[in-house]
Amino acid sequence: MFGYMGKILIIDLSSGSHCVEELREDFARAWLGGNGFAAAIIHSLVPPEARPLSPENAVVFASGPINATPVWGGGRAHVAGVSPQTGLFLDSNFGGDFGWMMKRAGFDAYVIRGRAPSPVYILVDEGEVEIRDASRLWGKTTGETHALLLREHGPGLQSAAVGPAGENGVVYANVVCSGARISAAGRGGIGAILGSKNCKALAVRGTRKTPVFRPEDLKRELRRHLPGLREKARPLTEIGTPVLVKMINDKGRLATRNNTKEVFDGADAVSGPVIVEKYRHRDIACHGCPVACGKLVSVPEGDFAQRLVKMPEFETIYAMGSMLDNPDLVSIFNGNAQCDEMGMDTISFGVTLAFTAECVEKGIVELGDLGGRIGFGPGQDLAGVARDTAFRRGAGALLALGSRALAERFGKGSEKLLYCQQGLEMAGHSARGLRNMGLAYATSTRGGSHHDARPNYADGDSDPGFDAQPEYTIQSENNSAIGDSLVICRFVQERVLGTRLNDAYLPILRSITGWDITLEELERIAERIYTLERLINVRRGASRATAMLPWRVMNEPIPDGPSKGRYCPQNELEKMLGRYYRLRGWDENGIPTPTRLEELGIPGEGCTGENP
Repeated sequence: MFGYMGKILIIDLSSGSHCVEELREDFARAWLGGNGFAAAIIHSLVPPEARPLSPENAVVFASGPINATPVWGGGRAHVAGVSPQTGLFLDSNFGGDFGWMMKRAGFDAYVIRGRAPSPVYILVDEGEVEIRDASRLWGKTTGETHALLLREHGPGLQSAAVGPAGENGVVYANVVCSGARISAAGRGGIGAILGSKNCKALAVRGTRKTPVFRPEDLKRELRRHLPGLREKARPLTEIGTPVLVKMINDKGRLATRNNTKEVFDGADAVSGPVIVEKYRHRDIACHGCPVACGKLVSVPEGDFAQRLVKMPEFETIYAMGSMLDNPDLVSIFNGNAQCDEMGMDTISFGVTLAFTAECVEKGIVELGDLGGRIGFGPGQDLAGVARDTAFRRGAGALLALGSRALAERFGKGSEKLLYCQQGLEMAGHSARGLRNMGLAYATSTRGGSHHDARPNYADGDSDPGFDAQPEYTIQSENNSAIGDSLVICRFVQERVLGTRLNDAYLPILRSITGWDITLEELERIAERIYTLERLINVRRGASRATAMLPWRVMNEPIPDGPSKGRYCPQNELEKMLGRYYRLRGWDENGIPTPTRLEELGIPGEGCTGENP
């Protein structure tokens, strides 16, 4: 079979055993890979009643037909499970060098189940699988873990590891992947799931090549697109995602001071040009990518003084900068690097801090109870607070719970200060200022993520209103589902293939797989994947009621700036949801109908652990 290795590895940590299943072509064509594979496997293996940190939950690492081919952005891969933050389906995309090597090690998907009696790591070397003792790695940072595994096993090894945050059950612990550009499967707590399984890392190495049906056709197609990619991606190559800071702030849509306003006075101090001009050391890229959107920066002082660390992305600058009303870029460098070492999502960490800071400011929680280190403004010890959170020390033991759980503890109306969706802290694209993002967050199967439906800045400064958002949201979600299943970098996907499914996908996919796939079939695959994710969530309690946005988003218009007056009132959200559900073929409560499930060929209740 072209485009695939043809094997799925299933590891049971409880018994210390593993088995290999053949990847059937009909399964591959139905779900493509990555996100699709992960959703289908989670649906088959994880019971709806399974708790996220129980042995019954599974973590699925999956690649797709584009991975480990010459296609740019094909060094990324996907991971999924049931989130300890939301209790719902969670999938996360990651880059670096690990995803590329994961496929070359011989498998299209790695399924990790059960719970080891003591710390272990999984080693897959040229198709050979071992479960090894990780006691010497437990307690180590992600960077230390990558270095120790490489030193022990030699060149070529790549790893995906959890840090102390995952070991200690921080609900937003992530998985950090090795490579010249380290990358995190950042959202929703995958690291906590692996930590609960006593699994420190998945380490892989291999030399297997992805079989491509027509290599020359693929190369010809890539040559045709390369000039356009370089031109369209130029801002990312020159500055990286922090290029968005000034652009979004100038539109009055940069959530600030726990989203009490959306214009950040300190935006210029933490903007992309400042980072590049003052601190950039060199560009870094995921495997085989010409965009090189990552940068190494030199930290002048603080916990990581005189060290080169990965530049914080826009989302981190939003979460640790504007949301905390913090214009101190060096504190963000240190906080970001510490989160990477601890294995912790920077978005949820920063937004949880901002929520807590407002609770302190409003007298909902006594400042002394939180160690006197949490508040708005510059001078933040973000690295120290991140370390305490990862080890659950002092105030960190509270922050490790995430903002929704803290609101349940604090009470006193603190739930009105939350900026999260279904328990997942919101990303840095305004749910009030961008008309499409209110519905996007409400229908995202991950919660407050900007990687299902994508923010639509093409609308410019004019107000597009709410009426057209259901159609746009579905098209964008479908496009993301296909990109995450192929698997390809979102930046490359949007600049080469487009922001909506179209015929541009077909020559590349056909030349790799040999399938005579059509646009209609691709759209059906996308509908199948997203509907299955929704079905998983419905069986775990998701409904129209859980789609509601944060109180502030639905009740407090943006107070000032270019987007003054914008918000997403509940009546408008309800109208959008009704139309969205109808277009999806779900009922008025957002439950996929039996007719729709049958039309899409989605497996039913009797699914086994085998390829559906």
